Amino acid sequence: MLLEALRQEVLQTAMLLPKFGLVWMAGGTICAHDPETNLVVVTPSGLPYDELGPEDMTVTDMAMNLVEGKYRPSVALNLWTGFFRARPDVHAVVHTHSPHASAFSVVGESIPIITETQANWFNRSIPVTPYLSIEDERFATLPIEILGDGFAVLLGQHGVITLGETLKQALERAVTLEEAAQTYTVAKIIGTPQQFSAAMVKNSFEYYHTRYGQKPGRKAG
Repeated sequence: MLLEALRQEVLQTAMLLPKFGLVWMAGGTICAHDPETNLVVVTPSGLPYDELGPEDMTVTDMAMNLVEGKYRPSVALNLWTGFFRARPDVHAVVHTHSPHASAFSVVGESIPIITETQANWFNRSIPVTPYLSIEDERFATLPIEILGDGFAVLLGQHGVITLGETLKQALERAVTLEEAAQTYTVAKIIGTPQQFSAAMVKNSFEYYHTRYGQKPGRKAG
């Protein structure tokens, strides 16, 4: 079986989506790119994850040709592979329908950076696309253009996409974004949420990814 370890990781990540309240039933998608083989592992379309094994994950090439697997891949594979081509720093995509973040996609409103944790994971506010049918010719390109150098984008009137160098990063961004969207919604009821400035976001993002935690060469104390 090709890419057995990555298939297992894709499935394990998919199984965590309902645990964190990010999808229900067979919703959402997990997709990962293997830079060594330039192959892609993606969850199959429309099947409940708790009934699947690693062998049920679909393997394709970057042109979406089936390499191994018995099921049809995610119907949005053209978009997932498009992200990988446009962003060589990214090898994982998580797509969810988390309720609070998805609510912003319904009203066509971007999600600003309002907490330090959110700033740590996102280098800019989270933009939103207009509604795009999966059969729209812009579906595979416009979200990538709107994303730019960010790590998340909202699909208008649909849901959430987060990206990462690894599946763990992409999943943590999905969880963090849903939490931030919920916090922002509550904060607007209480009063006027204070947003991070672009400089604050940049400083927080750079600190978290270069100096926070157990980074190589960091001394104790």
